[in-house]
Amino acid sequence: MALVCEGMRGRMLRRRAAIGLGCGMLAAPAARATEAPRPTLVVSGRIGAPDPGSTERRFSLEALEALGMAEFTTVTPWTPNPRRFSGVPLRKLLEAVRAQGRELHVTALNDYRSVIPVADGVAAGALLATRMEGSPIRIRDFGPVWIVFPWSDRPELDRPALHHYAVWQLARIEVR
Repeated sequence: MALVCEGMRGRMLRRRAAIGLGCGMLAAPAARATEAPRPTLVVSGRIGAPDPGSTERRFSLEALEALGMAEFTTVTPWTPNPRRFSGVPLRKLLEAVRAQGRELHVTALNDYRSVIPVADGVAAGALLATRMEGSPIRIRDFGPVWIVFPWSDRPELDRPALHHYAVWQLARIEVR
C-alpha cells in the first residue's frame, strides 16, 4: 500500500508542477505586455530633458520617426548598390532634444563608439535612418538606427572620417 501511495503522490506532485509551469507560461506574455517597450535610441548629456531631474530622452522607433522624416538614395561603403534611406535628419533630433554640446559620443548595440562633431554631422546632412527601401531596418541589416550620409549626392563626403561617423545599430547618443 505504501508503494501505491508514493506513486500517487509523485503523480500529484508532477501534475501540480505542470499546472504551475503552465500558469507561469500563460502569465509571462501578460507581464511582458505591461513592461515599458525597450527604447530604440537613448539621447543623454547636455540636452533639455522633458522632466526636471531627467538626464536623458528615450525614443521608440515610432517616437523617433514622429520628429519628421526625410529620405535620400545613396551608395554606402557597405552596400554596393544604391539604397533608399528614410529617417530623421540629425539636425531635427538635436533640435527636439535641445542639444547644447559640440560633440556627439555615439554608441552602437555592440559598443562600437565614435565621436561626431555636431557641426560636421549637421553640415554633412547626416540622417538617422530607420528605414531602408521603405521597410524598418532590421538589426542584422545595420538597424534599427543607422547614421548615413548622402554620399552619392555629395562625393566630397566620401572620406574615411565620415565613414567612422556612419554608426549602424545606433543605441545611444551622448551630447557633450
